[in-house]
Amino acid sequence: MLKFLQDRFIHICQHQFFRKTFWTLLARIGGLGMQLGYFVLVARALTVQEYGLFIGVSAMASLLISFADFGSGDILVKNVSRDRSLFPLYWGNAVFTAVMASTVLILACLAASQLFFADHGSPLIISLILFSDIFCLTLWNISGDALSAFDKLYQVAQTDMLYSVNKLMAAIILVMGVWSPTITTWAWLYCISSVVTAIYSVGLVCSSLGMPTFRPAMAIKNLKEGVLFSLSYSAEKVNGDIDKTMLSSAATFEATGLYAAGSRFFTAAYTPLQVLFNNAYMRYFQHGENGIRGSFSVGKRLLPVVAAYGCLATVGFIWLAPLLPRLLGDAYADTVSVLRWLSPYVLILGVQAIAADSLTGAGFQSWRSGVNVATAIFNIGLNLWLIPVYSWKGAVWATLISDGAKLLVLWGMLGFLCCRDPQPSAVVTVSVE
Repeated sequence: MLKFLQDRFIHICQHQFFRKTFWTLLARIGGLGMQLGYFVLVARALTVQEYGLFIGVSAMASLLISFADFGSGDILVKNVSRDRSLFPLYWGNAVFTAVMASTVLILACLAASQLFFADHGSPLIISLILFSDIFCLTLWNISGDALSAFDKLYQVAQTDMLYSVNKLMAAIILVMGVWSPTITTWAWLYCISSVVTAIYSVGLVCSSLGMPTFRPAMAIKNLKEGVLFSLSYSAEKVNGDIDKTMLSSAATFEATGLYAAGSRFFTAAYTPLQVLFNNAYMRYFQHGENGIRGSFSVGKRLLPVVAAYGCLATVGFIWLAPLLPRLLGDAYADTVSVLRWLSPYVLILGVQAIAADSLTGAGFQSWRSGVNVATAIFNIGLNLWLIPVYSWKGAVWATLISDGAKLLVLWGMLGFLCCRDPQPSAVVTVSVE
């Protein structure tokens, strides 16, 4: 048995797809480390009020950024992964949509910010942060989508690292004392680093893949499909973060801190699977051209790896949870229970994503978006009911119940569609090399 597992592991590692995924994962982990470094430097350089303003504006941008390109990056991956000759058209559509939509979104956020941040920051500071976290970040995102559509995962890892390196360099310049370390200085440095990243990423795509062809009418034509992608991502964002927001208002800040601390470890543990799914995303569209069985054939190849990792993560969280108070302090002793209750969460999300991406790859994004929106509403309702009574345990139960139900519904849809389409796909073998 051990020899079989060893041979299987060696076989998997020899696949080019998994080698690329490994390097992408290393880049992501390195990037997370650098992001942690620049946040620490900035937090120490700015006052608490200034740092709070920066985080507040960034959080507002993060909640809305899924509408900054209206799914044009996903539409690019879908069509170009199937026919690369279409790249100039869909690259132009992505750039045009991103520029127009993000500009409108920035103006809307700037107007809304006067209600929340007018007494704490000037319009210039807020504009610089919004420009960085919406306009520049969107161009960086769609550049990554373009590279992914051509399976250029090493270049995707390169742009990921560049994003983090530039932010870290901006933070280092801030604390060097060349200029006064104020929120205004940081907003300019943050914006400049974002502009450099966006220009380099777009330039890399144009030089290696081709220049865009702009047809504004095409953006309008693809708007309906793009809204489905944006709604789906927005619902997932709400579903992932609403429990923390509701805990802080319906329970105590202590409960919120305990739950948030535990959740961060699950975010880190899910990173390898997130990288795996990002790298496999274009393959779902390629094989999904042959129907639901074609797209699911990709998921079936990934399922053993995802299930094994998810089970390992579950056991790891149960076993290692008692070590957490030693790392964070005795005040976080109850986080042990949070980790143990949520221990199957990585497994649930991983298996869930395989069914979801299979639906998207075969053209059933509207089904996936509907499930995501319904799950977010269901999760909010559960949190409203459970948190006032059970505090952080209520948030845990709401998360497990809503995401468990989402997993069952997505796999039920996938099974129904596969049964409805019993004929084998024209593509019967799937390579992830």
